[in-house]
Amino acid sequence: MTTHHRSAMPRRIVALSLLPPPGPLSPPAPFGFGAFVIDVKERGEASFSVHAHGYGAKYDPRRIRCDIARLFTPDTRGLFYAPVPTHERASDMIGKPFPGNLVDHLPRIGHVASYAVLVPHDMLADAAGIGRLIVPPSRASPLQRIARIGAEAQAAWIYWLFRAVRPRVRRNLLASYHAWSFIEGTRRRH
Repeated sequence: MTTHHRSAMPRRIVALSLLPPPGPLSPPAPFGFGAFVIDVKERGEASFSVHAHGYGAKYDPRRIRCDIARLFTPDTRGLFYAPVPTHERASDMIGKPFPGNLVDHLPRIGHVASYAVLVPHDMLADAAGIGRLIVPPSRASPLQRIARIGAEAQAAWIYWLFRAVRPRVRRNLLASYHAWSFIEGTRRRH
């Protein structure tokens, strides 16, 4: 994951958390994805949307790839979250490959760049706290994970903000995010 340099903020970001379909020799199991889409506007403002989809154990696994690909435009930067063991730290993960079982379901063309966001669960939970989110436990069942997979994607984006974005830009984006989150929470309650 490229986290040590501060690059220009992309106009569109899709942070993706994926619970991949089981392999061909594995028993059927539910799978799904959560995507947090950020469209950056002028002066550090942004619009946000969450897409969370779960698929039953008997669904065709090819469907997830198509549903994910629809979220990407040519100017999108993809942030792909992958959990890693809690004892590993960011410095231990530099240069590590993205988990192979996830790569098969990620778009390979149609966007600017992709970055793996390899995050130990405790650090993801800390990022979730900043966003006032609840992420599933580290050893969650597939159904527990699907229920909170949109929150995982949001927390991965927040983690990335602190690792790769200049403080002034990060503050503006977090302020926009908190305002959006408050409005969405109010909308859901009514």
